[in-house]
Amino acid sequence: MLFSAFMVFPVSLHADEEPLAEQVRNMLQHEAFTVNAIVQSCFYYSFDDDDFQGGRTFEAGDVRLSIRGILDKRFFYRIYFDLTREPNMLDMYVGYRHSDAFRLTAGAQKPQQSIDVIPGTYETDFIERTMIARYLVHSREIGLSAEGSVGQIYYYGGIFNGNRLRSNNNNKFYGIGRIQYTIDDLSTGGLQIGLQGSHGDSEGVRSGSLGPILRGNRTIFGADARLETDNVLFAAEYLTGILETQDLPDTKERISGYYVTGGYMIQERTMVLGRWQSWGRKELDFRDNQLTLGVNHDFTSVASLGINADAFFPESGDNQYGLSVILQVTF
Repeated sequence: MLFSAFMVFPVSLHADEEPLAEQVRNMLQHEAFTVNAIVQSCFYYSFDDDDFQGGRTFEAGDVRLSIRGILDKRFFYRIYFDLTREPNMLDMYVGYRHSDAFRLTAGAQKPQQSIDVIPGTYETDFIERTMIARYLVHSREIGLSAEGSVGQIYYYGGIFNGNRLRSNNNNKFYGIGRIQYTIDDLSTGGLQIGLQGSHGDSEGVRSGSLGPILRGNRTIFGADARLETDNVLFAAEYLTGILETQDLPDTKERISGYYVTGGYMIQERTMVLGRWQSWGRKELDFRDNQLTLGVNHDFTSVASLGINADAFFPESGDNQYGLSVILQVTF
């Protein structure tokens, strides 16, 4: 369907090289009933003894369990929850797969919109997602979606409450769509190019996880590209939103931003990465920037380490610098 990996490279190991991991897979992962788990431990350190990225702290990261499977007559299901956050429910849906060209999903799910938000928490290139995505895009919604692949074209469309994982608060719906073209026969690797957008009245809802509270309509659209080869990663995305917000009752706000990511494999299991991102609000008249340098390393097929160094350059105020580390096990 879509790409992504916290480690953007696979680890190819035989069962006899990781006998305990293979035992877990044999016990818990079957076509009709599969259990997956994510366990993360995090450390954040602000160089200036301030609250940048949470200050200086150890944290229990995501601790998540997923139960999913494929049933008779092409039905499927998933239950996915987080033990460290409220609400605990993440995904809770049932669906029907007619073919590769058409799948229908109903319930709590992750909309396929921004390529920065689509990857799971254990699959991201960096520890923190981009700021523009956090300003504009929700990670979960409740509703109905259809998706499929026809040749090299992938499509996605859904209608949702527009209120994250809560019941509809205004009897109006929020539509999300994405179309993507994949070139997977390049000699250098695979390239994916996508367009996406969403629109709806979401009064009283926060835009994204960091954005303003909405008083009415929001329209979001963007474009993205991602290239992956055996040794090189390149990704870029532009997002913009026209929002009716509570803090600006007499006008609409435009929030826009972009990021560019590059990565290179320096060893079989180690990749170094860099990301430049920029975001801002037109009416509030600011644009901030941030540089992130990272190292991702796979110890095994289930255990991995990520290290990020961040430099934040606000339009007003002092620059801020920090370090973050994540150790995770996922199977």
